Amino acid sequence: MNTSSQVRLLLWKNWTLRKRQKIRFLVEIFWPVLLFIGLVWLRKANPLYQQHECHFPNKAMPSAGILPWIQGIFCNANNPCFRYPTRGESPGVVSNYNNSVLARFYADIQELLLKETEVQQFGQLWQEMSSFSDFMETLRNNPSVVAGFSSSVVYQLLNAQIRLEQFAFGIPDLQLKDIACSQALLEHFIIFPSRRGPHVVRNIMCALSQQKLQKIEDILYANLDFFKIFKLMPRVMNPSSEGLDLHFWGRVLKAASEKIQVLMERESSKDLLKVVYSLFQAGGPSSFTQLMSSVSSLFCGYPEGGGSRVLSFNWYEDNNYKVFLGVNSTKNHNYAYDNNATPFCNALMESLESNPVTKIVWNSVKPLLMGKILYTPDSPAIRKILKSANTTFEELERLQNMAKAWEEVGPQLWAFFHNSVQMNMIRDTLRNPTVMHFLDNSLKDTAFSTKDILNFLYSGSEEHREEGMPNFDWRNIFNLTDQTIRMFNQYGECINLDKFVAYTDESQMIHQALYLLEENTFWAGVVFLDMYPWTTSVPAHVKYKIRMDIDAVERTNKIKDRYWDPGPRADPMEDQRYIWGGFAYLQDMIEHGIIKIHTGNDWPLGVYVQQMPYPCYVDDLFMITLNRCFPIFMVLAWI
Repeated sequence: MNTSSQVRLLLWKNWTLRKRQKIRFLVEIFWPVLLFIGLVWLRKANPLYQQHECHFPNKAMPSAGILPWIQGIFCNANNPCFRYPTRGESPGVVSNYNNSVLARFYADIQELLLKETEVQQFGQLWQEMSSFSDFMETLRNNPSVVAGFSSSVVYQLLNAQIRLEQFAFGIPDLQLKDIACSQALLEHFIIFPSRRGPHVVRNIMCALSQQKLQKIEDILYANLDFFKIFKLMPRVMNPSSEGLDLHFWGRVLKAASEKIQVLMERESSKDLLKVVYSLFQAGGPSSFTQLMSSVSSLFCGYPEGGGSRVLSFNWYEDNNYKVFLGVNSTKNHNYAYDNNATPFCNALMESLESNPVTKIVWNSVKPLLMGKILYTPDSPAIRKILKSANTTFEELERLQNMAKAWEEVGPQLWAFFHNSVQMNMIRDTLRNPTVMHFLDNSLKDTAFSTKDILNFLYSGSEEHREEGMPNFDWRNIFNLTDQTIRMFNQYGECINLDKFVAYTDESQMIHQALYLLEENTFWAGVVFLDMYPWTTSVPAHVKYKIRMDIDAVERTNKIKDRYWDPGPRADPMEDQRYIWGGFAYLQDMIEHGIIKIHTGNDWPLGVYVQQMPYPCYVDDLFMITLNRCFPIFMVLAWI
């Protein structure tokens, strides 16, 4: 039988079978069709992933400084991708945060205030204020020192010596009639040239009517050179003192007020007030996303909406899905109360570990914040290296101590502004009609007046505030500063800065590291080679190795991905482990510690790590899946 007959008979047999078994025939037709309709639906449901060109911000190492390092950790937490080259990629430039709200606000302050000649004279104002404060302190504590005045001051005060010590605690609430009719009060406030002076003055002035006494008081104020008095008063204690030049104060304050007015109209000031208001409004930010967005604009200021996140299609390649899902039987997942932490920190850590989303992030950063760095051997030479390497944590500790000092300085500062003699004297001075008139004339071209200054310095209750004045004074700024610093202190206590712990040999270090791993408080272990417990000098060539948890660094069980896909290694959790795991940070600290020991100089050289840009590409998740599933689809289609 020839070939054509065989083909004809085969077709006839198949046709006969399909005609007799119609259901089977329909299944054989529609089953492959349904499979490929499903593929078409998947194609439509998963469009092409088009990624623009990626430029990544550089990552500051600890040697770059505390502020750039912490700022880089926060701003680069998700390793954002930008369409255009970042500022840090330009030659000679490393900072990417020039567009942040704080950076723009500082640039405007530097342009408008710090470089202004008149504003630079604030140092002289402080010196004059300090001299005047010393004078008033002497009046309050040791008035006998200034019991009398020189003849020049006596002539300035109408041939009478005023007992300034009686005004050290403020201006008495007395009428001129009360003083004029009391010989005791006259002698209490004035030293007369002769014994008959108080008696003669009392007899003459007490006989005058209240209207004439008020007219005398008005004429006295009108002819009194108030500015000269303030200029001469500090010279009583220090003849070389220049006193308080209120005319100079007026010029400086006028120049400063004009510049501040321009500053408040800048976009940076408006953005800063907007961000600060959203952070400290009643109830705080409405969501965690809004909080992070506000803080990011405050410190980072990245363009393009903060950059995009590059998706990783190979997250399963590292066989690390168990860690991603929190499935790891070697680590304890039940939170245990830490007796070395404050109740606030324990509550914070418990809340972080109770949320599945924050738990993943917290488990990654906890070793850096609360972990220990073990090292061996314990020798004088190694302690020298680590003392130099510990500079980063020492700066953080100094910052913490400065913030904690606020708990003592804050109440003193509040008491000074609230009811100190100096501030009361300033308030009384500003209320004086002569001073108020002069300052109002100096500030007439601005939006401020003496009443605005007095309203800002106001310390009373809201019921007694002058009508029409805004409900804002120095207490609002103080409370905002106090709240910020105390919040920083609370969170700062959750960071363990005593990092380095010594062990005699590597076996002891490994034993302690395994214990810390159970608590997730192990950062790294550093083993210095060719050095012994008795080594006192640092060798020319220092060899050491850094040992870390396998989940905190890159895995070394393969040299490439099993399946290739286009895209940069930009995933912060999987591809940047040497940085976010702390390996690169620790290496940078140790390396600079060794350089400082060998050179004897603390070189101001900071290291920034820059990831290579990646060109634009198109990735197709559907085709990736189809390439790996198409064979089984073909088999199923022919069953």
